[in-house]
Order: sequence, then structure tokens, then C-alpha cells
Amino acid sequence: MFIIILKKLLVLLCLLICAYPVIAMEAYFARDPAISPDGELVCFVYSNDLWLVPFAGGIPRRITNTSSYEWNPQFSPDGKLLAFSSDRSGQNLVYTMPIQGGEATAVSYNSLGISEWFSDSRHLLCTKYTSRWGLSFYKVSLDGSSPLLIAEIASRYATLSPDNKQIVFQKDGYSRREAYRGSANGELWQIDIATKKYTKLTNSELSEMYPRFSQTGALYYCASDGKSLQVNKVNKLSFRKPEKITELSPFSARDINLARANDRLVFEYFDAIYKYDPTLTTGTKISPLLIDLAEDEWQDNIVRSYGNSALDNYAISEDELLLGFTHNYDSFFSPLKGGETKQISFDHGSVFAMQFLDERRMVINKFDSGVVKLFLATADSIITLSPIEWFGADSLNVTDLSKDKHGRWYIKYDDYFCHQKVAIADSGFVNIRPVTTPWAVTTNFAFNDDGRYAVYGALREDNYVKELYLYDVQTGNSKLLLRDNRWWQNLVWTSDNKSILLTCKNDIYRLDLVPRDEFELDKDPWDEILHAAKSKPDSTYEEQENENYSVIPVLTDREENKPKPMEVVWEGIEKRFYPIIIAKDSYNFVLDTISDSTFYYIEDSLQQDKNCYLKKANIYGKNIKEVFNFGENADYYTKVKDTVYYTVDNGLKFYKIDTSTRKEIKIKYDYQYDKALLNKRVFEEAWNAFGNNFYDPDMHNVSWKKIYELYRPYVDKTKNIYDVALIIEEMIGDINASHTGFYPREEYNPFTLPAAWLGAELDYSTVLEEGIRLSRIYPNSRLSSVYHFPEGCLLTSIDGVKITKYTALDSLLAGKIGKKIKLTVNQEGIITEAVITGLSYTQMSDLRYDYQVAQKKKQVEELSQGKLGYIHIPAMGEEDWQKFYSDFSVDNYTKEALVIDVRGNTGGHIHDQLITLLQKTKYAYSSSRRYSRYLHPEPYNIWDKPSIVLVNENSFSDGEIFPTVYQELKLGKVVGTPSSGAVIGTWHYYLQDGSSMRMPGTGWYKLDGTNMEGNGVQPDIVVELTPEDIIAERDPQLIRAVQELMKVLK
Repeated sequence: MFIIILKKLLVLLCLLICAYPVIAMEAYFARDPAISPDGELVCFVYSNDLWLVPFAGGIPRRITNTSSYEWNPQFSPDGKLLAFSSDRSGQNLVYTMPIQGGEATAVSYNSLGISEWFSDSRHLLCTKYTSRWGLSFYKVSLDGSSPLLIAEIASRYATLSPDNKQIVFQKDGYSRREAYRGSANGELWQIDIATKKYTKLTNSELSEMYPRFSQTGALYYCASDGKSLQVNKVNKLSFRKPEKITELSPFSARDINLARANDRLVFEYFDAIYKYDPTLTTGTKISPLLIDLAEDEWQDNIVRSYGNSALDNYAISEDELLLGFTHNYDSFFSPLKGGETKQISFDHGSVFAMQFLDERRMVINKFDSGVVKLFLATADSIITLSPIEWFGADSLNVTDLSKDKHGRWYIKYDDYFCHQKVAIADSGFVNIRPVTTPWAVTTNFAFNDDGRYAVYGALREDNYVKELYLYDVQTGNSKLLLRDNRWWQNLVWTSDNKSILLTCKNDIYRLDLVPRDEFELDKDPWDEILHAAKSKPDSTYEEQENENYSVIPVLTDREENKPKPMEVVWEGIEKRFYPIIIAKDSYNFVLDTISDSTFYYIEDSLQQDKNCYLKKANIYGKNIKEVFNFGENADYYTKVKDTVYYTVDNGLKFYKIDTSTRKEIKIKYDYQYDKALLNKRVFEEAWNAFGNNFYDPDMHNVSWKKIYELYRPYVDKTKNIYDVALIIEEMIGDINASHTGFYPREEYNPFTLPAAWLGAELDYSTVLEEGIRLSRIYPNSRLSSVYHFPEGCLLTSIDGVKITKYTALDSLLAGKIGKKIKLTVNQEGIITEAVITGLSYTQMSDLRYDYQVAQKKKQVEELSQGKLGYIHIPAMGEEDWQKFYSDFSVDNYTKEALVIDVRGNTGGHIHDQLITLLQKTKYAYSSSRRYSRYLHPEPYNIWDKPSIVLVNENSFSDGEIFPTVYQELKLGKVVGTPSSGAVIGTWHYYLQDGSSMRMPGTGWYKLDGTNMEGNGVQPDIVVELTPEDIIAERDPQLIRAVQELMKVLK
């Protein structure tokens, strides 16, 4: 019996063990998977280190453990070595290590990237960047010898054919924009290594990416189906009927890697690594790769600080006993007279604004579930924080809130279709109601003393003129007061309701609602002498003089409480807008009114080493007196009764006007924040900001709320801000828009030692036993302008180090940007010692660009016998416009026709200047006896002669708007290849943690309503530029443009 019971217990125990879930520590957001040649082992990157795990899944083994980044592991074909990239030396180098682990050895001390191994396991297919070609393919030997150039045009994602005679590589493509259609879509190309012939393999609307050859000759790759990238397979490079291996949703397959023996395959699938096993005869062939870390991955995410005294934002209670403030991502209460500081919020919701409702309650706005909401913080024995109910409580983003000295509130908020809307509330923060305004409100919302009227500024969206409105609180009607092209802020009523004081640019202006007597404050000094009884017997002359400009009548309680009438004389109001305080290297704004005629204002220095001041003046800008010197770096001024509070270097101080007392408010508190929790807030803020600012409120027909619901759970799986960045990039990619990018706060600061450039291109096409040839020496470099070295001369040493086939030039030039470099150059037996300054990447790029433009100009000059001009516009910034106009007027004005080249243009905002210049026509002639009396056309320096525009797939943004408008207005023909359709106005948005993101907020449309985003320029004449053309520096697009213009001239 005992044995039977024991058996039953054992069976029950086994069942319990099987039924109880095994808790595995999964490696979320592992990346860069590689599979061993036999298909039994997978290497991947996690926590920036390399790990190995069986293809069947299980517990991985870490094989690197450094503070640096390791990435892109690749197994050698013989299965003995792993090659990978690392930044551990300050440069991006390639290392190898035994598969079983051990010391890593640098293959070369040149900066290289790995694509794949050659089949001999002794050479790597790598990429290296040069200013001339960008990325090129190199054959790199494990013996440390110099890389050998095998193809000039390349990309990172490439694969060698089984016989190692061809390379298939990915050209272009957006890996996170699966729905993208356009000229920048991903395509697969083939290179024959022996002949250097390039062949385009795919030509679909969508993208093909991440190619990998099977040893059978089949090609695996990822292809977009419009929603996700799926793994496909073709035989003999025939893409007519590819075999679709996966049906993945909602994410994409990326970065595939193939086993040589059996075509087992691994790939990234968002936060996991997936595998494909064609050897299985039953069951699913596609499944997640189980990675059970089987270790405690605890990390201390808490950032602690002690004895803090700084604050970021603050508010003062009405009785001046309580301070509310923010620090980093949370809010606090502290007694103004000292004492324990108590924390209000703990969720890192980043409080944006705060105002006391009364002596103990404070209204704040902060993030909650991706929306900036209103909360009420109460200072009691227990600090409480509760949401405030109002008409936008769960959906509208509150961007600002303010209370005036009479207790009236305004709230600024954004809804889904319009920003900078306003709601107002009565004293006690009750009766919150929206205000209807004709345009977005760009200033504060200023009530007059009795609260019947308010004024606000708005921005006309149709012509960007600023408008000032008078708002009737009772009727809800707004009436236009004034228009102006300048920005204004800080609106304040005079207490007599006759004028509005405001800051216009940096100056203080006065707008008179009714005409004022400019002499109303003046007093005749003889009146005091002849009528002495009217003057104060004990007052000094100076005090009486001040009173001439600052009359403060004594009022009874009944008079004080009686509302002062408000009248507007509309006729001529635009003429009653006067500057009264003119800025001198400062920003001036009214702090408060003292009386009908006098006000305090802040003279805030625009320079850090200059003092800031509290001053007072009358409404005519006269009798200016300095009241208090705040010192340097003062900011955030608030007046409560007779006390002015302000910050200096994030410390709080105050100045009492009535007693001239100044004091520093000392607070001390400890604070800690959780980076993991902060990262969740970062995701929510990014989602919120992008959804509220993206130019299309329909989000390209994607439900932004469902996107949040899809991605938000993955944030809980992240280890750091870089994992969160990946989620945000993936999320934004679903919108399929250009001009996007998320840039996380920097938590990893690698040691970098970039190599200097010489002003010449190094020739890696032949590996020499000694020295390396300079294949191109740019004309404006010292090697050309000072030493006159010809192309093909031999560089034999750098800083005394002799160059052999084993010398890594990048290591010799590392850290030498801006420093003197000694070169030894052999010019047909003549040895020259040259001294140059190491160039930065930008300086080298400028040399190359100047050379290329000069060559294009020369070519146009020769093809047209001097009749045509040529101007290339690299970008659309103000400097680019100035350069264009100079080139146009100085070098090209006398030409008979003009080629305008915007290929490779990176965008900006000068299309209007360009179009205006090309559209203007002559309307008169002028002459002068002072010169030749020759009749000159007016306006001068216009272009009413033939022109043509060159465009390609690398023309972006405003580089696409310009040729689009050029076509629409029929100014001439456009030649080249279609542009990518990346046309959105953008700005940079900064998140609370220091991260930032591009914000594509302005749409552009043709006159027929066609969205330019996603619809690139379609040239009138399409001319392809092949890789062979680029390598040979042939330009059939430019040649065709010249031919077309020459036809017009004939």
C-alpha cells in the first residue's frame, strides 16, 4: 500500500512540475543573428555582447564581455572562427575569435564593416567608406595585409555566390517603412567581380532587402508585401515567381543569415530572433528561437542624488508660505521658510506648468498614459495628487496654464486637429469652458481687472501675420485690434483699461485703445511754487519730480472696487501702437502694473555674463528707474504681492520691493528616478508628440491609438533607452513617412578616435609591397596647391612610419584631425617630404564636392561651346541661396541658357527665392549718364532665358519642391530620375529626458491636391545613371540636359 501511495505521489508531483510554467529569462531585443555552417549554433548580440545558443534553443553562453559595442557576427565557412565588429579601440574594427571563445584579434586596424566570408575562410568581404565612392567592397585577408578594392559601389547587406564570383547586394531601401513606394525603395543588384559589371535584379514598387545566397545557388532575401518584410526565395536569380517562405504579421523579418549545410535560417523579428528550419518534415518550420538567459539580469536603474537645491520650474502660494517646484521629472512641495521637502509625483510624468489654486492646492499638468493632463496637488498631512475633471480630461493635451492676480485662469491645449487652443476658468478653477478663436493663440490670454474682457495674440496661418484680438468674456466674441508682422508676447492691461502693454520682438510697446493725451502725466513746476498748499510740505524735489510721471491717486474702497469703463476707439487704432521701452541687448517685458500710469518691467539680458534688472517706468517710457539688479543668469520671474521671485542658476531667490530685502530661498532634498520608468514616459511622450504634430491628422490612414496599444507592452521588456528607441523607430515607421528619426539620450559614450583625411584618395585597387598610390589629389588640398603632386604618386610613409602591405593607414591617421602630419611622397623617383594638416570628414567632403562641381562646369562649357551656364545647389539653406545667387550673377548671368542641378540636394527652404528669380519678367529699362547710358532691363539680375533642371532619387524635400513647382509653372524641362517623394516640413522636438526626434509637421501639396510626400518628381526626360557611369565619371543626365538646351537655342 505504501509503495502504491508513493507512486501516486510521484506521478502527481511530475504532473505538477509539467503543469507549472517554467519562468525563463528571455533575451528581448537580441539582434544581429548569425548561424553556424552546420546550422546547429546561433550567435547573436545582446547587451552589446556576443552570445552563442543552440539552434534548438536553450541557455546561451556569453563569449564577449566588454564595455564596448560588438555587432554583426559572422561564422567562417569552416566553422572555426567568428568575425565581428567592435568599437573597443575607438574605431570600428573587424575582429575574429575562436567559436568556442577566447581572445579576439583585430583582422585589420583599418575601419571596415563585415558583409560575409569568402568560402576559403581566410578572407572577408568587407565594406569601407571613402569620400569618392561612399561604401565600396573590399577583399580583406586574415593575415592583416591591406584591403583590396574589388567593387567601387557597395552596401552593408551583401552576399557572395557559392563560387565567390558574384556579389548580390541591397541598394537603398527603408527597413522600417515597409509600405514605401518610390525611387528610394530597396533593390537587389548583382556584381560580377571579374568584370565589375553591375546588373539590376529586382524592379518592383516595394522593397527587396537583406540578400543571402544558399550553397545550392538559391537566393533568400526579404521582400515587402506592403505591410511587412517577408522571407522569400528564388532559384537561379529568377524573380518572376519567388517562393514566399514566411507570412509574418505585424512585424517584419530583417537581417537574415543562412546555414551553408542545410539552409537553416535565422532572422530578426522585432524583439525576438526567429528561425526557419527547412529540414523539418512535420510541424511548423518557422518559430521563435528560445533564448533562456538562465541568470539574474538585475540592473540598478535607480539614479540617486542627495542634498539637491536646484529647481526647474516653480510656483508660490498666495500667502507666500508654500513653494511648489519641479526637478527633473517630478514635482515637490516645500515650505518657503525652510523645512522638509515633500515629493508630489513619483511617476516621472514631467510636470510642464504649475499654479497655486489657493494657499495649499496647486494645479499642474503632466503626462499620464501618453496625454498631458491636469492634476490637483494638495499639501496636507498626506500629499495627494488627483486628476481634474474638465471637458478635455482624458483626450486633450494641456500645454500651458496660468492664473492672473485676480484668480482668473486660462489653459492652452491641443486637440487632434488644431494646436494652441484656449479654455478659460473662473476663480477657483471652476466653470472651465473653451474659447473660440479665429486662429491658433500664440500669446498669453490677458484679462483686464474686472475680467469682462481679455486680449490675446494669434497667428494667421494663411500669411503668417500676427493679429491681436479683444475678447468679450460674456458674449464669447473676438474682435480684431491690430495686425503686425512681428511676434509679440506678455500682454498686460493698464489698470485704467485704456492701453495694452506688450513685448514686440525685444521691446515694450503700448497699444492705446482710446487716444491718450501725451501730456497727461506732465506737471508744471511753477504750479507747485504758486500753489504751495497743493504740494506735500515734506516731500523732496526728487520725489515730486517722480510724481510728475507716476501719479498714484488714493482711492476709497468703493472707488477701488468700482469697475473702470472699457472703451475702444476703433478709428485709427493701428496708428496708436507705440514703442516705449527700446531693448539694448536685452529682452524686455512687463512684470506688473503699479497704477494707471506706471509699471514694473524686466530687462532680461540676452547674454550670460550681463546683469538682469527690475525697472519701472510710466506708460510713455519716461522716468525709467532701476529698482533692483538681479545679477547674471537670472530667469523665471514671478511677482506675488510686493515680492519678486526669480532663479539664478536654478536656485530660487526673492526681492521684496517695499523693504528692498533680498534673500536666497534654501531648499534641500534627496531625489531619485528610475530609468526604466523614465523610458516608459519617453515612449509615451514620443507617441503623444508625434501623433499631435504629424502633418496629417489621419496619420496616413493608420490608427495611432491602435499603434500605441500594439507597441506599449513591448516597452516593459526593454533594458535601456536604446531598446525604447528601436520601438519608437518601428512605431513611427508604420506611418510610412519621411523626415522622421528618434535620437535617444546618450547613455553610452564610446571612446572615439576618428582618422584624419589627407585631401587625396588612397588607391586600394592594387596591394603594393611598399607604399600606396594617391589615386586622386583634390585641387584645393595642400598636396595639390602647395606641393603639386600628380595623381598616381606613391605615399611611402606617414609621420616616419614606413608604409608596407601590412600597414593600416587608418590607425596611423587616427586622432590626427587638425594636427600636422608629415608625409613622404615618391614622385617618379623624386622624394618629397610634405607637411599637411589632418582634415576632418567635412573638410574632405568639401574638397571632393568643389572638384566635382568644377568638373561639371567644365563639361557644360565644353559641350555647349561656352553658351550654357551650370549651377549645382547642394541644399536649400540661406547660405546655399547666397552661393547660388553669387554663382548666377557673377559667373552665369551672361550665358544664353542655364543648367540648374539639384541632384543630391538635401533640402531646406529656398524654393521660393529660386522660383521668383526664374519667374520675373522685364517691365522697363533704365540708363545712367554716369556709366555707359546703355539701356539696362528692370528688374536686373533676373533670368528670362531658357533653363533646365536636373533631379535624381537623392533629391530630397525642398530639393523636390523646387523642381515640382518648376514643372507646374512650365518654366522648363526636368531631366534625370524620379525623386524619392520625401517632402514634409520638419522641425526638431526635444523630449523631457534629453532625447529628441524629428517632427514632420507641415504637408506640401500640388495645386491639384496631390500630396508631394510619397509622390516624387517625375522628370520630363528620364535618364538612368548606372553604377558603371558613376565609376567612370560619365554623366549622361547632364549630357542630355545640355543637348535639350542646345536644341532650344537653335
